[in-house]
Amino acid sequence: MLAAPLISNGVVVVRSQDGRVVGLNAADGAQRWAFDRAIPTLSSRGASTPASAAGLALVGNDDGSVVALRLEDGAPVWEAQVAEAEGRTELDRLVDIDGDLAVGADAVYATSVRGISAAIALASGQVAWTRDNGSANALEVTSDGVLLADKSGALFALDRASGSALWKQEGLLRRQPTGVALAGTLAVVGDVEGYLHWFDPATGQFKARENVQGARILATPLVSAAGTVIAVTDEGRLAAFRVAE
Repeated sequence: MLAAPLISNGVVVVRSQDGRVVGLNAADGAQRWAFDRAIPTLSSRGASTPASAAGLALVGNDDGSVVALRLEDGAPVWEAQVAEAEGRTELDRLVDIDGDLAVGADAVYATSVRGISAAIALASGQVAWTRDNGSANALEVTSDGVLLADKSGALFALDRASGSALWKQEGLLRRQPTGVALAGTLAVVGDVEGYLHWFDPATGQFKARENVQGARILATPLVSAAGTVIAVTDEGRLAAFRVAE
């Protein structure tokens, strides 16, 4: 298991690397349901953490799809395809959804390692739009846009309703930024050069930058309820920061 479990409505939802999703009773750990999903012959190492909304567990899969399971009993409610496998080789056909999903009021947003992102209606599973911006990292949603980093390292805010670009920030090209996290009124990403970058989610303008001992930051930063940003490097160093706004 590489994804963190989801805890919602008394159910612990666990997604394993072999495509199996299990719902456990939060009180005693007893299994309530299981959902099995076939995975492609070749998939990237990683798995998105299940998300919850409207009594559903939302799961990103290695075949480029998102499935909605009823939390109560694990029954499939809908399935949406974010990216299609194309190409001659198994490597070309990678479409995994490894980054954590972002949930809005009426839609869930997902991105694939193929570099395609999509908005999916929570009520029906209908794909509202897809865009050629995306990566293997987590998305974040604001009142206006969907924040993400694409495969080149460019940061984007996409309009939640249409998917059109609200802004594009190319200051981190080729620095492999992590998934985006919100920290108070700012957003933050890490990069392979060991820096954390805070930026304005409305404009993409950078506001602050700090280095974590030069070691690579590969995972999306965590943000506490108090606004503290916590980052871990590939060398195991843990660092916490707060920005005075």
